[in-house]
Amino acid sequence: MKQYSIFIGITILLLGGVYFFLHSRDTEQVTGYAPAAGTEASFEQGFLGRGLLTNTEKSSIDQSLIFSGGPGKDGIPSIDEPAFTSVAGADVLPDTLGILVEFDGEKRYYPYSILVWHEIVNDTVGDTHFAATFCPLCGSGIVFNRDLGDTIVTFGVSGMLYESNLLMYDRGGESLWSQARGEAVVGERTGTKLEILPMQLLSFAEVQAHHSEARVLSTDTGHGRNYGRNPYSGYEETEGTYFPISIEDNRFFGKTIMYVIPRPNASIVFAMEALKEGSTSTFEHGGKTYTAKKENSAIVVTEDGFPVPGYYEMWFSWVQHHQDNGVVWKL
Repeated sequence: MKQYSIFIGITILLLGGVYFFLHSRDTEQVTGYAPAAGTEASFEQGFLGRGLLTNTEKSSIDQSLIFSGGPGKDGIPSIDEPAFTSVAGADVLPDTLGILVEFDGEKRYYPYSILVWHEIVNDTVGDTHFAATFCPLCGSGIVFNRDLGDTIVTFGVSGMLYESNLLMYDRGGESLWSQARGEAVVGERTGTKLEILPMQLLSFAEVQAHHSEARVLSTDTGHGRNYGRNPYSGYEETEGTYFPISIEDNRFFGKTIMYVIPRPNASIVFAMEALKEGSTSTFEHGGKTYTAKKENSAIVVTEDGFPVPGYYEMWFSWVQHHQDNGVVWKL
């Protein structure tokens, strides 16, 4: 038993080292690995040791499943004052994927080649305050409304992971927010849910062809990063994950990108590539009719004729968070 515990400890240290190495090669030195696990006191000490002032007495998850990703708080820096350039002037490869949003008639595109180094962009268009987020470990691209009603929050990267997924923190009370769940899971705001806003996952070539008026996130971020290099190259082609997860489900290859439709009582998913260009599919669930269409690689889903927002996430990640309300739409 003692040997097994030592083995697990060494494995976690190695995993943290891999994640740290991937990010640190082009960054300033950050603090080393320090797992946030054990008693309530050690949770708090683990967070404090990484610069987080999170109230660990309030939580909706098992905190022993929270791991350090390597870099500490803000070791992966969010972009809080994003600069943009034109599609014609953007230094982005055609096959690069990214998040496209449109608010108040303005389109903005956030390439994964930049997001992979920052994970969060806090942005505003008109009266819409939002965060474009990407967790490279889960392939999860999600856009959240930052307006909570009583305040407009700004998110940072905590350096902590839950089920191998990004835990954001708010620069207020420093609650931890699960990106995959879209809600605060540790801290004062535990249980608060974020509104998910519409987005598309498109290649830059598709943006060039169909959204040439969009503004593209600039590599002028104020941080020294090699935006021409993907620190996770090849990760999406393998079955394994760098960090522990709780559930194995082999109905799809683990890294399959799913389109997720979050509804009040269900999370409905289908494989993104299963919906073919120019096709339409319908699905009945909970007394409602869902229709999915794909045109110019953009996916639009309606519920009883009304558009509903969606996002993208790897299969293995979605499974971790939707055992109770997950519904698979087989196309």
